[in-house]
Amino acid sequence: MTKVQLPFTLSAPIDDQAMSRIAQVYSLYGILGIKAQPGSEQLTVEYDATRFSAKDVRAVLARVGLPLA
Repeated sequence: MTKVQLPFTLSAPIDDQAMSRIAQVYSLYGILGIKAQPGSEQLTVEYDATRFSAKDVRAVLARVGLPLA
């Protein structure tokens, strides 16, 4: 397993709805952690690089409806 941390900037602050969407990402095998502060526009995803690429992680975040910048 190769752990990678990838930062993202959101186009809107993290609110309760965004936190619910972030929780959906945890159901994917290979997503190891997500650091997010409510009210912030920053998000860091830790993932297994043997299962996902940076492009895959970005696609997952977009698919659950997070407003990526």
